[in-house]
Formats: sequence, structure tokens, C-alpha cells
Amino acid sequence: MLLIVTNGTDATADYLLSRLTEASVPFVRFDTNTALERVALSFRPGNPSLRIDGQWYGPNDFSNVWYRRPERLLSSQIPDTPEGKCALDEWSESLEGFFAHIPRMHWMNFPAANALASRKLEQLSNAQHLGFTIPDTIVTQDSEVLRAFFGKHNGEVIVKPLGRAYIERPDSEVDSIIFTNPVRESDLEHLDDLARCPTLFQQSVRKHSDVRITIVDGDIHAFELTAKDIDGQQRCDIRRNNMSDVKYRAANIPQDVTVALRRLMSSYGLRFAAIDMAVATDGQWYFFEVNPNGQWAWLDLCAGGTIYRSFITSFSFSGKLPGVSE
Repeated sequence: MLLIVTNGTDATADYLLSRLTEASVPFVRFDTNTALERVALSFRPGNPSLRIDGQWYGPNDFSNVWYRRPERLLSSQIPDTPEGKCALDEWSESLEGFFAHIPRMHWMNFPAANALASRKLEQLSNAQHLGFTIPDTIVTQDSEVLRAFFGKHNGEVIVKPLGRAYIERPDSEVDSIIFTNPVRESDLEHLDDLARCPTLFQQSVRKHSDVRITIVDGDIHAFELTAKDIDGQQRCDIRRNNMSDVKYRAANIPQDVTVALRRLMSSYGLRFAAIDMAVATDGQWYFFEVNPNGQWAWLDLCAGGTIYRSFITSFSFSGKLPGVSE
């Protein structure tokens, strides 16, 4: 049995679940924003049980757990009061206690592995150690350091967020998305606010194309993404324009990059990951970042991918995965 831990607005889960149903793969979906009305928990040492929709399950009943996009627990039956928040905390601790009994090898991905692989700065250090080529990178609050870096790369520098690139605003205002942007020479005249927080700057790669790589239990799916600006150059941030003008094609990955990708997955203990890279105009492949819980369904829908098949194969397999230990 597959257990899916996500939230009720997860379109990627909706997409895959329809495919799992077609393939007759049994699953139980646990949406953190609605599930509390459907569940109960029982525990004695060595014997935890979770009831979902009237059916009791033990940890060993789940041969796989897809740890997709859980959010904060919610319940329409628990009031938004200090006591209610305390009750939700008790629920959270109880559920995490049950989930902790499920062997690590059954998780895609184990939550601690996701957390370990989610720090962009550590990713860059690890990627370089594993053999990837990465753009020259600094994080600084010092305007003179930035100016020197800008001069070193002849003005070909980009800036991008380290953390969440989404700013939520009050209902009366429009939310903001922070894209990767080129740093202009004129920007160096307005650096008073740089000291407020560490900011990531990178050498700008002259890209031929972006590459999105999705790995599922060793299966590698890679697609080149191209979208040109008005000057004919590959777009700095492929996500602009809602990606409506992006063209896709399957990508052939060089052997040395494939070896580095497998080392990367092993170093973090990941069964799934989405990796962003780019092919430069000189043919060099550059690593940008890894998202251990990234989006992928759009590649099936827009690029003709078959990533869902790798999930079906993995979730249909109830034995121990090669090379994965508890």
C-alpha cells in the first residue's frame, strides 16, 4: 500500500493519482489540511496504528510513502484558539510518531533527507565536490565585494533569492515572485539596502538552453527548455511569461554529468529529485540547484514526458530497493 502525504490543493498529486488508479496501484491519500476529520490514532509501545476512512493501518502496511507537499495541519472541528493550537500540536506529534515507525527505505523522500538537500549554498559546495561545474558564486552584504565581483566577470552577473522566491501580500495587494535577474551597472549606484541581508550573486552563464532533470529511483528524465528574449539570447529566468513560450525537447546527458547526478542523489539519500542545470553556448553543463521535492508533472503534460511511469514502477515494487539501507 502506498501512503501519499500532501495537501488538498496539490495538482501534481492529483495528476499522478489518476495514473496510479489506471495502473491499479493501491494508495491512501493523507491531505494535511483536511485529513484530521477522517483519521484516528492508537498507540502501544511497538504497536502504533492509524485509522484512515475507517481502515486501520500499521507502519508495515505501507510499502511506500510519497512525502509530497504536506502543509500545516488544519481541522474545521478544532477552534482557532490557544487551546486549539495546542490540540493541533498534539495531533502533529502523534502523527509524526506514527510516521517515524515506517522504515526510512520506504520513503520518497525521507523528510530528513529532503531537509538536508534543501540548502542552496550547501548544494553548490556539494555539487562542486561531486564533479559538477558551477557558476562562480558569492553571497555578500558588502557593496565593494559586489563591485569587485561585477568587474571580475565584466558585468555578466545575476542575482537570485536564496530562499523562498514568493512574497505573499494582503488580500488587497498582488503577490510577488522574485525571478533571477541580471545585475546592471546602474544597479551598483543603488546598493544602500544590500547590507540588510545576505544576497546571492553568480557569474551569468551564457546559456544555449536550460535543462530540467527529474530522477525517480535511478530513472533519469531530462528535458532541454528554450525560450528566447528579444535579443535572441536564452532567457535569464526560464519561468517568466508563465513559461508559455518555452519549447521542450528530450536532452542527452553527458556521461560525466550522469555520474555526478547519481553521486548527488546518493550523497543526500534521495529517491526523487528535480535538478536545474544549463548548457552554455560553449557546450559546458552548469549545475544550478537541486529541489528534493520539485515539480515535474508539467513535463509530462507539456513536453510529452513519461515520468509518471517511473513512479508507478517504484510504487508497485514492495521489496527493498537496491542500494538503500534503513
